[in-house]
Amino acid sequence: MKQRLIILAALFIIVSSTLLGQINISGTVVDTDTHNIIEFANIALLKQDSSFVAGASSDTKGLFAFNNIPTGDYILSATFVGYGKRYIPVKNAIENTDLGNVPLKPSDIALKDVTVTANAVIQKPDRKVIIPSDTQIKASNSGVTLLRNLQLSRIIVNPLNNTITLPGGDAVQLRINGVEVTIAEITAIQPEDIIRIEYHDDPGMRYGNVGAVIDYITRRRDSGGNVSANLANVPFGVLGWGENFLSAKVNHKKSEFGVNAYWSRRNIEWTRENEETFVFPDKTLTRTEEGQPTTFKDDRLNVALNYSLNEADKYMFNATLRNNYQKTPNQFSDRNSMIYSSDNNNPLSISDHSTWRSYSPSLDLYYQRNLKNDQLLIFNLVGTYIDSKSTRSYQERRNNILNTDIYSSVLGDKYSLIGEGIYEKTLKAGKISAGLKHTQSYTSNSYEGNVTANVGLNFAETYGYAEFQFKKNEFDYSL
Repeated sequence: MKQRLIILAALFIIVSSTLLGQINISGTVVDTDTHNIIEFANIALLKQDSSFVAGASSDTKGLFAFNNIPTGDYILSATFVGYGKRYIPVKNAIENTDLGNVPLKPSDIALKDVTVTANAVIQKPDRKVIIPSDTQIKASNSGVTLLRNLQLSRIIVNPLNNTITLPGGDAVQLRINGVEVTIAEITAIQPEDIIRIEYHDDPGMRYGNVGAVIDYITRRRDSGGNVSANLANVPFGVLGWGENFLSAKVNHKKSEFGVNAYWSRRNIEWTRENEETFVFPDKTLTRTEEGQPTTFKDDRLNVALNYSLNEADKYMFNATLRNNYQKTPNQFSDRNSMIYSSDNNNPLSISDHSTWRSYSPSLDLYYQRNLKNDQLLIFNLVGTYIDSKSTRSYQERRNNILNTDIYSSVLGDKYSLIGEGIYEKTLKAGKISAGLKHTQSYTSNSYEGNVTANVGLNFAETYGYAEFQFKKNEFDYSL
């Protein structure tokens, strides 16, 4: 019993020390004119230099909250479709802060010699259809920046690490004209080629029950082409950082040929500092970690070659050959540290170093056939090969004597083939869909180091489904 109390006391001190210097920031988003609450508004917490800290969405009561945020000065950004953006400074946040009502003003757009033929947002039983305005398109230079300008509810676009996620970090499935794509292919889209964006905020089983789906519907040209580049780099020697995109597209009648490449690089140094205090009935133990400069390196090169054949309202065939390469000789989890403990005058030296390399080519074949009476058939076949290698070396020394030495190396090979057939029919009240999917894969891993082993796995899975989705009042239903 005594040992349990000691453990609980230690855990309590660890948790308490972790939360020290952390605050909560909350508020309610409302309409300035009607004072009604605004559901699912996008809320971002920024530093004074406008760098991203955290993101959230207001709930069905308009409430939002950021928990366990370090004390300091911040800027709160609130946005929602049809409203102007609002910035609120949060100065000297050293204790829990309730901002109260965060008012958003409906945006008024002056129209001159313009005919409005559709709503900006059209609500469908299974999705929202968003038609970007000319202003939003002109203010964008890619499909990602346009999505950020639209400020869709629950969608968080982080320009720092070039990701599109949901609150909580869940990934968003990205598509172009119904075909699943990568973030690099979204970046390559010319904003003026985007007709609309279909936002599935409650996607069905056709999409694998992901949190959300963003589908870019783009226009096809009969001839011509374009080349675009977006290069952002910090000089070598000061801070190795780069985000580079290059794309090209050529159209000829029903055919379209395209290529896009994404190169990301990181070469930086960081240090780790940490302090822990353990309080026991008979003593107090303090451990202080002083980090030494540690290198983080990462290189990623993703290339996609694309061909599509399309006849409007009849059929579409799309073939994409992708090659993704990543090499991380120094991972962000690496550390070189000295641990000083109050119960031992001799510090503990820790070295933790990991590497990662992967090479993954894939071929994606997609065919869609539009039938009469709002029906369609979809067939998708994806073949992928993944070659990977990871290592980790962990060592502890005291008085230059090696006490702990752990090394592991994993070589992996994976082959997979995924085939799927989908039927879909759109009704006035909702949508009916059915599908059949088969996955076949083989994985082989070789483990070396302190433990040696070879593991092979054959995996096969086939499943079918049928689903009926419809919307009534404010609720979505799925059977």
